[in-house]
Amino acid sequence: MTPPKPAAARFEAARAVLAVVRLLPQISRPRTALLGVTTALTAALPLAMTIATGLLIGAVPAAAAGGPGSPEAQRAYLLLIVGASALLAGRLVDNVHRANAQNLGRELELLLQNRLVAAVARPVGIAHLEDDEVLALLRIARQLGADFIRPERAVQGLAAIAPQFLAAAGAAVVLAFFNVWVGLAWFVAWPAIFILMQAEYNRVGKTTYMRSTEMRETEYLRDLAITAAPAKEIRVWGLMGWLLDRYDLQWNERMAYARRHERVRVRIAVIVVGALLALTATTALLLVDAGLSGLVAFGAIGVYMGALTGMFFFSAFDDVAVFVSFGSLPVPKVLALDAKLTAAERTSTAELPAAAPERTIRFEDVTFAYPGAERPVIEGLDLDIEAGTSLAVVGHNGAGKTSLVKLLSGFYAPTSGRITVDGMNVAEVDPALWRTRLSALFQDFTRYALSVRDNIVLGAPHLAGDTDRIWKACEPMGIRELIESLPDGLDTVLSSEYEEGTDLSGGQWQRIALARALFAVQGGAKVLILDEPAAALDVRAEAELYEQFLDITAGLTTIVISHRFSTVRRADRIVVLDGGKVVEDGSHPELMALGGRYAEAFTLQASRLAR
Repeated sequence: MTPPKPAAARFEAARAVLAVVRLLPQISRPRTALLGVTTALTAALPLAMTIATGLLIGAVPAAAAGGPGSPEAQRAYLLLIVGASALLAGRLVDNVHRANAQNLGRELELLLQNRLVAAVARPVGIAHLEDDEVLALLRIARQLGADFIRPERAVQGLAAIAPQFLAAAGAAVVLAFFNVWVGLAWFVAWPAIFILMQAEYNRVGKTTYMRSTEMRETEYLRDLAITAAPAKEIRVWGLMGWLLDRYDLQWNERMAYARRHERVRVRIAVIVVGALLALTATTALLLVDAGLSGLVAFGAIGVYMGALTGMFFFSAFDDVAVFVSFGSLPVPKVLALDAKLTAAERTSTAELPAAAPERTIRFEDVTFAYPGAERPVIEGLDLDIEAGTSLAVVGHNGAGKTSLVKLLSGFYAPTSGRITVDGMNVAEVDPALWRTRLSALFQDFTRYALSVRDNIVLGAPHLAGDTDRIWKACEPMGIRELIESLPDGLDTVLSSEYEEGTDLSGGQWQRIALARALFAVQGGAKVLILDEPAAALDVRAEAELYEQFLDITAGLTTIVISHRFSTVRRADRIVVLDGGKVVEDGSHPELMALGGRYAEAFTLQASRLAR
């Protein structure tokens, strides 16, 4: 990864900080306005105190000579009151300023986290979750809680630096009364130095935190070593040593790169420090010369020296400046992800009749290729699925079976052609509405680390409080006795990682997931899809499972996906896919009589089953 060019880095750093500032009014306009007011006061009050103090120093000799009641003494008392008031008010305003900034920073993080979740959840399909560009943005955006790149720190840093920035500008104006060119030089110097240093910190931060693709690979290796799922294979095959060596190699490569680029470059440090030293020395010498020559009064010298000293309260080099840059880094990434996924969103609002599908689900000349793929997995597919019947879709691995289910579920849009339900184009129907008519169990079904109850009612969350329906979904799967034997029955957490939780066998998990699919039917689903959920079982167990499920779901529109031809003969209709097209279509007896691919594969697999 090539580091960004300096000019690009400067603009990128500025854009990141501006992105943070623009988001604050979305949290609270009144509190953002308050932050602006307190920023100005936090800058102005110390400057007022500095001026009052300098003038007071110059007024003391005249007040002492004139006596307690003299106009000079009254002027000195007034300057003392102004300076003290500015000091006290400054302390009070500073406390309000910092507290407000801290609260705004916390709420900014919450806003960004909500934007992140909403952005990822917004697309109706799942293509974005397999897009490398989106995954790279997502990894960066998910670092919102990392210590050094928290937007909360960026807001707090801005709240500290903005008053210093204004105070430095005010001090430059004061110095301009002494010498216009000196004041102008300081007025330009600090913004330039701040922008330059922010660009450096931005470059360092991007090097350390933003190399998303490379770090995703390293983090994957780390997670393999420390998570439970791959632990058995890693230990049986003795992979831990190889895995740790691979992780160390990649980590060391990443860190070697980071060490080369994560420090402020020497030439930048020399330019910044040299410029400040030269400007400070020039200003101080001019002031000393003016004082010794009598061109500037003693009190004025005090004001100007106070202004010069105030210049160095500006935080361009410490952790506060680093937090501004680092904390702003992920913000544009979240906004970019939000914009990218919003642009890709499909808007479909057509209503679907309550009874649909009543007649037919139809694939009409459907072609589909995955994003970035050169060849389609489905090409020119025509398929009618009659409502209320069971359809088995069989074919060897890679035939397009699961892709067909993904299209039907609306996870992807066809590249060409269309899918209709009772003549209505599914692409025009609200995806959320269409999915209420679907219930699906996939090969890689999710094992939720939640209670048994939750694992089942997720099929129809609006019926979560109906325990009778839960048991009704469990009984056909034969798992009521199992659930009642668990420590807390339906409320037992299905994860051994939790106290009093438990885990289930693969077959038991499968029946829990099937109960979830049946619960969805009770919630209104009219199309049931089984996408090879029993692929891990032996052929006989899979056949028994499918036959049991087809008996339970008789009269519903049921779609069964399998690469095992011998397990689905009970289906009303069977289609054979090859190369994304239907090559055979009919009932089991019809296809056996045809003597084609189905008959050949069925006979071969059935003979193995009989052994």
